[in-house]
Order: sequence, then C-alpha cells, then structure tokens
Amino acid sequence: MAPEDSPPPAFDLVWLRPGGRKRQTPLSRERIVQATIAIADEEGLQAVTMRRIAARLGSGTNSLYWYLKSKEDLFELMFDEVMGEVALPERPGAGWRAELREVARQTRSVHRRHPWLAQLGIQPGLGPNTRRYFGFAKAALEELHLDTAMVAQVLAVLNNYILGEAQRATAWDGMMRRSGLDPREWARRFRAFVEQTVRVRDPELAADLEARIELSGDEGFEFGLDCVLDGIASRIQASRDHAVD
Repeated sequence: MAPEDSPPPAFDLVWLRPGGRKRQTPLSRERIVQATIAIADEEGLQAVTMRRIAARLGSGTNSLYWYLKSKEDLFELMFDEVMGEVALPERPGAGWRAELREVARQTRSVHRRHPWLAQLGIQPGLGPNTRRYFGFAKAALEELHLDTAMVAQVLAVLNNYILGEAQRATAWDGMMRRSGLDPREWARRFRAFVEQTVRVRDPELAADLEARIELSGDEGFEFGLDCVLDGIASRIQASRDHAVD
C-alpha cells in the first residue's frame, strides 16, 4: 500500500465517548474516578491499579473496562476532576497579572492537596474542568487582545512553571515523609546537619544546600512567578513593538 493510501491514524478521546455502557450495576465513571483519587491521595499514584480500584468499589476488575479503555483514560479523568478544585472567581476583573497570579496560587494549592498530580504531567486538557480553567485564563488575558494561539502559549508557560515547582515540592515532601519527621523538625535537623557536618568539609556545598531548602517555600514560588509574569509581559510588548516597526 502506498503511503498516501495508508489509513489515517486512529485518534480517540475519552471526553468524546459516552460514560459507559448501560448495565445493571452501581458503578459509574464518576464513582470510579472518585475511588481512584482517594487511593492516590492515601497511598500515592503507584498504588493505583485496576484491581485496587475494583476492590475499593466492591466490583470485578473487568467491570471497570465497561467505563474506561485504559489507565491512561483514568489518569486524564483524574486530572480533570481535581482541576475542578481550582478556585476561580466568577469572572476576571483585577487585571491580567493579578488574575494569572491567583490562578497559579490556586493551582499550586491543588497540587499540594494531591501530590500525585504532578506525576501525571499536563494532560491534553479537554475535560470540562480543564476547559473552564482555560476559559478563565482567556478572559483574564482579554485586555491584551491576544489570539487564542497566544493565550494557549501564555497559559502553557504558566502551567509549566507551576508543574515544575510542584514536582520539586513533591520530591522534598517525599524525602521528609520517609524520614518520619514533621516538616519543621526535618528542616531543623537538616540545617543542623549542613552547619555541623557539610560546612566543615565543603563550605560551597553547604551554601548551595541552604539555598535549595528555601526553593519550595512560598517566597521561592512567588519569586519564580514574578519572573514568569515579567517574561510574558516583556514578550507581548516586544511582539507589539515589532509589529509597529
């Protein structure tokens, strides 16, 4: 078969499929997603298996496949479900920088409640909650008169920053949990270790470690967010200056 005669690639989106075949069962796509999120919150994403989900719901594993084709479908549904927890005002009105800052803060809060979310990365974003998120950002940026493609680029830059910060925070939080100490005690002991042991052997490494421990805090997040917003503003202004020239 010639390349031009090849059939087109098969694309499939969970959002364009019905919620499952009708059966005499208490299961639903929504119940499956909620059960999966509960498992991930309690034990981490690695604990999510079809067998575990079925056991939690008191169902057979094969029954889940009446509602989902794969675990990848489930991950996309989980992502969209928790995106619905991002608190957004009814309508923007405080200016694009303030609105995007609030979006970033609220999204970060959701990542903190669901540390496994960062492991999913940024999903395709076609679910209703993710589309609501994009719609709010688009409205917030309306004053800049950007086209939809540029709005998508701006929001992607913002979300990439949030995701990176969340992955860093998740890694540090995981290290603290494995120690069995609460965050304050862990930080106290870590600083004591740096001061009493590392600094004696390698002062440069000690300074590096002291700086890194602050990166996952609120101050570090706000500094990075300022850099992102400043960069967005600068890029938009440069594009306009170029258009005038």
